[in-house]
Amino acid sequence: MDVATLLLLLVGSIFSGAVNAMIGGGSLISVPLLVFSGLPPHLAIGTNRFAMIFNTGVGATDYYGEVKYSVKLALALALVASGGSYMGATIVLQTAEATLKYMIGILMLVMGGVVVYKRKLGLEEKELNPTKANYLTMAILAFFLGIYGGFYGAGISTLFTFVFISFLGVSFIKSAGITRFIVSILSMIAFSVFLVNGKIDFTYGLVLLVSFVAGAKIGVQLAVRAGNVWVKRLFVVLVIVSSVSLLTT
Repeated sequence: MDVATLLLLLVGSIFSGAVNAMIGGGSLISVPLLVFSGLPPHLAIGTNRFAMIFNTGVGATDYYGEVKYSVKLALALALVASGGSYMGATIVLQTAEATLKYMIGILMLVMGGVVVYKRKLGLEEKELNPTKANYLTMAILAFFLGIYGGFYGAGISTLFTFVFISFLGVSFIKSAGITRFIVSILSMIAFSVFLVNGKIDFTYGLVLLVSFVAGAKIGVQLAVRAGNVWVKRLFVVLVIVSSVSLLTT
C-alpha cells in the first residue's frame, strides 16, 4: 500500500478502535475502510476479525482495571456464546442474511427506545441480586447472540451491552468491559475460521492491529472520563446508525 493509504488506514482505524472500545460498532467503520484501502470484502472482514481480537482484548483488560467487572461471569457467558457462534457459522449458508439483518435492525430500534424511555438505565449500579432464572435467561440470550455473532455480527456489542444493563443492572461502562471480554473470545473463533480459509491479509492486519490497540487505550479512557451519561448518548446514536444500516443495506 502507498503512504497515503497507510496513513488513512492508521488514522481511521485508531478512530474505529476507540469507538469500538467505548460503545461497540467499530467494524461499521473499519471494514469499509479496509475495502476502500484495496481489500476485497471477504478479506476485509477476515482481517478486521483478526485485529478485533486485540482491540477487544485490550479493552477488556483496561476496563477491568477501571471498574472491576466479574471475570467469572464474563468467561461463563463467553463460553456459552462461543457454542452459539460455532452453530451460527455452520448455518450461515442455510439462512437468508437479509431476513436476519432486518430482524436485528428492528430489535435495535426497540432497544434504543427502551434505553431512552428508561432514563436511569445504565447510568448507575443497582443491587439486583440476580436469581438463577436471571442467569439462565442471560445464558440463553448469550447463546443466541453467539449464533448471530457467528452468522453476521454487526452490532453484537450493542446487543450484549443492552442485555447486561437490563438484566444485571450494571452501568454502561461496566457492561462495556464484560462485552469486550466476550467479543474478544468470539473474535478468536471467527479468526480461526477465516484463517483456515485463507481470508486474512496479515499486512493490512498488522497495521490494523497496532491502530486498534491504540484506539482501545484511547476509547477506554474517554469512556471512563466522559462517564455513563455521555456513553449512553453515544450508545443511542450507535443504535440508530446501526439499525438504519441493517435495514437499508
